This record gives sequence, C-alpha cells and structure tokens, in this order.
Amino acid sequence: MFGECCRCPDGLVPLLDRKVIVATKCGEITGFFRAVGETFLEVEETDPRLELTVIQCQQICHVRSARS
Repeated sequence: MFGECCRCPDGLVPLLDRKVIVATKCGEITGFFRAVGETFLEVEETDPRLELTVIQCQQICHVRSARS
C-alpha cells in the first residue's frame, strides 16, 4: 500500500475553507475543503449524513471551486 501513495498538488492550499467539488474515479464529492496532507484531502461534505471525508490523492481526478 505504501507504494501506491501519491502526493497531493501544492496548489490546493488556496482552496482551503472554500466550497469545492472533488471528482474521483467513483463520482463527485461536494463540500468544504478543510485540510490537505501529503497524500490525502479532507472535505466536510454538504450532505448532513457525513461529517468529514478523507480522500486519498491517488483517487482524485481533479478539484475545482464550487459556485455557492
């Protein structure tokens, strides 16, 4: 598993605490971008069923700012 990790792009930091759409291989996640680690992102989803979602960077296709 360690060999499968990939680094998150440094350019994501300006999106912290903003509403974003994260596109993954399994679909899109909309929420507030709360944290970025070396190999993962944390998104607080707008869907009230889930509080915080951790997404591995290797699963991300792209991240974009969401219109409010």
